[in-house]
Amino acid sequence: MPEPARNPLVLPGAALLASAVVLTAVAISQPFAVNVIGVMVLGSAHVLCALRYLAGRISDAVTETTGWLLVVIVATMALVRVVTALSPGLGHRLELGGSMAILATALWIGLTGRLRYLVIVPVAVIGIAAFLELPWYWHLLTHAHNLVPLIFLWDWARRRRPGSGLAFTAINLSWALVVPAVILAGVVDPLINAVPPPFITTLADPAFVLASAAQPHSSPEMAVRFLVVFSYLQAMHYVIWMVFFQIAGRSEISRLASRFPIARGRWFWLLAVAVSLLIWLVYALGYYDGRAVYGIVGAANVYLEQPIAVWLLLTVLPAGATSGLIHRLGQAQ
Repeated sequence: MPEPARNPLVLPGAALLASAVVLTAVAISQPFAVNVIGVMVLGSAHVLCALRYLAGRISDAVTETTGWLLVVIVATMALVRVVTALSPGLGHRLELGGSMAILATALWIGLTGRLRYLVIVPVAVIGIAAFLELPWYWHLLTHAHNLVPLIFLWDWARRRRPGSGLAFTAINLSWALVVPAVILAGVVDPLINAVPPPFITTLADPAFVLASAAQPHSSPEMAVRFLVVFSYLQAMHYVIWMVFFQIAGRSEISRLASRFPIARGRWFWLLAVAVSLLIWLVYALGYYDGRAVYGIVGAANVYLEQPIAVWLLLTVLPAGATSGLIHRLGQAQ
C-alpha cells in the first residue's frame, strides 16, 4: 500500500512556529536591544532580500510598462523619505498621500470595469481619515508592515499545495496575531525586561525607541508592550524575508536571476554585504543618521510590496473582475 504523500507545508510551518517561540522569548527579555540592533545589523540586507523575492514573484507577470511604473513608484517614495528626513511633518504627509495613490493605482491596474471606479471611494475615505489622524496612521502602518509577509506566505503556500494555503495561513496567524494579542493584554508583563541595556542607551534615546512603536498617548506600560510586539514581529519579518523566502522561494529568485544575474548566488550576497557596510558607516556617525538613511533605502521594500500584495489578494476574485496581470499572477507556479 503506497504511503500517503507528505505535506510540503508541514516543515516550513513548524520552522516558522519554532522561530516565533524563540523570538518571542528574546523580544520579551530584550525588547530595546532587538529593536535597535536588529535594524542596524539586518535592516539593509533584509530590504534587498525582500526585493529579490518580490521582483522574482512578478517577473513573468508584469509588462515592461508596469515594471517601469513600479520602479518610478519606488524611486518617488525614496525621495519622499529624503524629504521626511529633512522635514518630518511635510514628509509624513507626502508619504501618506503617496501611499494612498499607490493603493489606488494598484487597484486600478488589477481590476476591470466598474470595480475600478468603486474602489476609489473607500481609498479616498481611508486617506482622508488618515490625514485627520496622522499619528494613528503611522502607528498602524509601523506594525502592519511587519504583517504584510503573511500575504506572501499565503500566496507561496497555495501555489505549492493547492487547497492548503488557508491552513498554512491559519498556522501563521497564530504567531502573527495571537502572540501579539497575548503580549498587549499584559499576560507576560512580569517577564518583560523594560530596562534598556547600557550599550543601547549610548546609541539611542530609549524614549525615542518606545515612541517609535507605541500608540499615540499610550501609558508607559502599554508603550513597553507595543515595543515588545514590534521587536518580536520585526524579528519574524527578518526571518521570513532573509531566510524563509531565500530558501523556499528559489524558483522565484531563479526567474529573476535569469534576467538579472546580480540576483544570483554570491553576487547578490556580496551586494547585500556592500550595502550593509555603507549603511553601517552612516550608523557609525550617529544612530539617527543611520536610521534616516535606512528609512530611505527601506522605502523600496515598503512600497514595492504594497502593490504586489494588493495584486495577489485580487487573485481570489472571479476572472471577469480582474485584469490580465492578476490572471498571470494567479497562474504562476
